[in-house]
Amino acid sequence: MHATKRKFNALLQELTSSRAEANSCTAMDPDSSPISHQDLLAKRRRLGFPEATAPVQPVLSLSALSNSPSRRPSTAGSGTAETLSKYCPGDRQQLLKRLATFQELTDWTPKPDGVGEVEWAKRGWICRGKETVRCLLCHKEVVVKLEHKEVEGQDISALASAEVENALVDKYAELIVSSHQQDCLWRRRGCDDTLLRISFSNAKATFTALRERYDELCTRHTFLPYEFNLRLPKELDIDQVLSQLPPGFFTRTDKPAKSATTIATSAVSQPVNRAALALALTGWQGLTNRRMGAVANSASCHTCLRRLGLWMFRSKEVDANGHIVTPAPMDHLDALAEHRFFCPWRSPKAQSKGGAAQAAGLAAWQALLQSVRNEASLRSVYAGRAQQLPATARQTTPSIGSVADEGEPSLGVEADDGARDAKDKERWARLRKVKSMLNTKKLRRSTGKPESIKSNHSSGG
Repeated sequence: MHATKRKFNALLQELTSSRAEANSCTAMDPDSSPISHQDLLAKRRRLGFPEATAPVQPVLSLSALSNSPSRRPSTAGSGTAETLSKYCPGDRQQLLKRLATFQELTDWTPKPDGVGEVEWAKRGWICRGKETVRCLLCHKEVVVKLEHKEVEGQDISALASAEVENALVDKYAELIVSSHQQDCLWRRRGCDDTLLRISFSNAKATFTALRERYDELCTRHTFLPYEFNLRLPKELDIDQVLSQLPPGFFTRTDKPAKSATTIATSAVSQPVNRAALALALTGWQGLTNRRMGAVANSASCHTCLRRLGLWMFRSKEVDANGHIVTPAPMDHLDALAEHRFFCPWRSPKAQSKGGAAQAAGLAAWQALLQSVRNEASLRSVYAGRAQQLPATARQTTPSIGSVADEGEPSLGVEADDGARDAKDKERWARLRKVKSMLNTKKLRRSTGKPESIKSNHSSGG
């Protein structure tokens, strides 16, 4: 009996030492842990111990998992957070980069007005996980949970009162600012509301950006939807836009034209992709992945960071007459509705903030069309003046035959010149009057004369 007890104690001691050695080996060398564990199980089977009392395989601790470079999780936003500036409230590109962290629906679901991703991004927050935001400067984190829960088939949000929901939204709107640390700069000042607005004040930059978007979409012509696959607003007339674009808009920039005839020939030789032009006018361009490069079958908006799979909207088979044989997976592509709700290409409210009074109520695509029309009218005015200048020069020394033939047009031109000269004289007269009123030296002389007269009278008396 005692001998059996001694053998049992020795066996327990051996098992305890084996487990301790296995744990130490696991902490030192994780790759050796499966071998020692299998040896231990085989030894227990030889001795006849039950499987129910077998020790479990040791698991690495959380610290070992986090410290191991091979097991360290790589988040999608980690690379983005490293390139983001910690505090730059006036930089539009940095605001767009912060908004890019909210684009995954698995991490961030749509929120009500006032607590959406735009409001968080304007105060320096980025999305760092499931409904979690983090400040780039003070590293504070806030969990934003407003999803609807169901209990026994009933929606809790439907049962709750509107006052409670509004109070919850107001509380999160307050946390956008108050959740920062006291010394955090984002707590003091955020981004301006006008930072998302797209400017079209520079006509050259506007047409250059439009041409870049058009070229990027033309490289994806095999995946672009047909024109009848697009749903465009009624105000967007492609034929009218084509007549208003500059003459050399569709010529290639790598081979500039040398004459006007070359411009016309180049424009005709290159057919216009109407679908690409329509999408470019509504803010879409080619999608470029940071690692993969250009994505051939996708487009994106660089303002709201919305991505489109173009192949989903292109009809699979079309006959020679343009009739759809095999439809696309999606019925149509609504070029404006596919933008996100805060995008200025879609929202007149976002575009009109900080803009001129005459541009109020216009979305970005409408402002772009207005800019195209204005430039076309200016070109027509300049072209009309250029045509009138040679005509007026010929009227100075007219021939006998030309006087009889061109008498009426010359009278009209002379009348226009006379009216223009009269208006110019009137403007110059007003300017001289205003200048005389604002002339400080003249005012000093006029105010100084009475004093000199008074001094002379006093000396004479």
